[in-house]
Amino acid sequence: MVEVERAIYPHSDRSIIEELKARGIRKVLSYGPLELPNGVRVLGKGKTGIVVLTEDFKALKIRRADSPKETLEIEAKIQARAEGVAPKVFDFGRNFILMEYVNGRHISREDVDVLPKLVEKAHELDSRGIQHDELVRPWKNVLRDEGGNVYILDYDDASIRPNPRNVTSVLTAFGLVDLAKEYSRVKDIKYVLERLSQFFHA
Repeated sequence: MVEVERAIYPHSDRSIIEELKARGIRKVLSYGPLELPNGVRVLGKGKTGIVVLTEDFKALKIRRADSPKETLEIEAKIQARAEGVAPKVFDFGRNFILMEYVNGRHISREDVDVLPKLVEKAHELDSRGIQHDELVRPWKNVLRDEGGNVYILDYDDASIRPNPRNVTSVLTAFGLVDLAKEYSRVKDIKYVLERLSQFFHA
């Protein structure tokens, strides 16, 4: 357990610390695959935030002190709209998003067994008008748990669009370019899932 100040990166920022403490977040766990220069271990590190594990085992994204974005509120609202596809959002503010912790691992190109579930989740985002924008490279933005469930993470670059293209992005990422083109033409998710079923049982 470490003081939350030690998870502020890459330098201290009083406004971030004060907001977290005002919401009752004073300590976090030093846990995860990555290590900050001060020795604190974290779950993830990106261009806008650091993700740490809280003492009650929730994931906490803290805005980086040098983030190009002034707030995480828009990202949090889009992620909340994606509940069921994304980890559940419990609370958020200008400098943080407190969310469900998913104990899993990032997928790789070899994880073709989760592709049908991932396509369904991508279609769910499409139906809610959410364009993720990073699913052309899902390896850093999708977790699978031990039960084979998949979660789409990181809504930093996401936006609300009239015609999202998450399904075609996922299919293209796995090299199924022709199927992605067919889906763009017919917009029939059942057809795509049937084709994937044929693919896996061929």
